[in-house]
Amino acid sequence: MDFERVLEARHSERAFRDQVIPTTTLKKIVNQAQLTPSWANAQPWQVVIATGKTLNEIQSVFQRRTEQGVAGSSDLEIAHRTNWAEAPRRNMATWSNDLGRYLAEKNVGASAYGTSQLSLFNSPALVYLIVPAPVNSWETFDTGAFAQTLMLSAANQGVQSMPAYEIVKYPDELRRILKLNSGQKILMGIALGYADESVINGFRTSRVATDDILTIQD
Repeated sequence: MDFERVLEARHSERAFRDQVIPTTTLKKIVNQAQLTPSWANAQPWQVVIATGKTLNEIQSVFQRRTEQGVAGSSDLEIAHRTNWAEAPRRNMATWSNDLGRYLAEKNVGASAYGTSQLSLFNSPALVYLIVPAPVNSWETFDTGAFAQTLMLSAANQGVQSMPAYEIVKYPDELRRILKLNSGQKILMGIALGYADESVINGFRTSRVATDDILTIQD
């Protein structure tokens, strides 16, 4: 696929069809993501993909704990909106307002958003990006770059993605289910799948004008 089309094709989808992603496709997506540049070629990431019974257990445990009101506590420090600078806070507020308005216009309300999160987006494959402790800022940057390459590779295979806090908010449960040790830190979770026809998938986020973020100095 043409690169610009890949960029345009990748969206954060919040509801997936009950359709399995072939193992060969998952392997190809990860293999291509390994081309990501890395600080001093450290390549700190490990990738664990939950499918089948493992995925079902994660979904069940996360749903139960969420419904019980158990607070999440991800390995990557949570940054509340008040801890961000003014411009990012403004962008978050715009996104929140736009999403709320879109859901209201479609007569589904905020429940559609909550339902999609509760089911972990009905994803047939959850990708976990893991690094060994201690975690430094360069590893976090590298892993973020790896995640973006992975999602673009997925889009090129016709597979959509959703990176989300909901997927990693109970790391102790994930370490138990995925048989990880305490020194393996789960930095990111990405849901993969084939988007369904849910109304919530029609929402598109806005982007700040390029001239508002770009300075070219000569």
